[in-house]
Amino acid sequence: MIFILLVENMDKGRSTIIAAIAVVLCVGVVGAYILLGPDNGGTTITSEQAIGIVMTDNNASEYYASNFRVPDWRVNATTLVDSSPNGSTSEEGVWKVEIMERTCACSSVKPLNVIEGYVSASDGELFEVSTKYVSESEYDKKTCSSTSCH
Repeated sequence: MIFILLVENMDKGRSTIIAAIAVVLCVGVVGAYILLGPDNGGTTITSEQAIGIVMTDNNASEYYASNFRVPDWRVNATTLVDSSPNGSTSEEGVWKVEIMERTCACSSVKPLNVIEGYVSASDGELFEVSTKYVSESEYDKKTCSSTSCH
């Protein structure tokens, strides 16, 4: 409103120049938005955030509450991969999240409770989550090293 009043009080030549500048600025801002996309403001998802996103899934949280009991037997692993098994992709990659817990502290190979999920590293979209009860031998040694799986 103030801009209109100022333009009305100026002579016609100046108001035309100001209007032209305003149009150029608006077109420039809209053009930059279209070309560069919206500013995501640092929405890149960290591995810790990816774990939290997987745990928001109802099946994952129910499986966790029912089967995960001993934090010392647990391992959280995140790996940045190109896509999820179902083919979902993300501009910055996909976090593969594995939350595993041994069923006992014995030294032999035992079953693991596993929650596995895939999260977009750029916007946090949850692509898929699965829960399973599998043998430690299905996972490589480095994944389970902190729990002495092998």
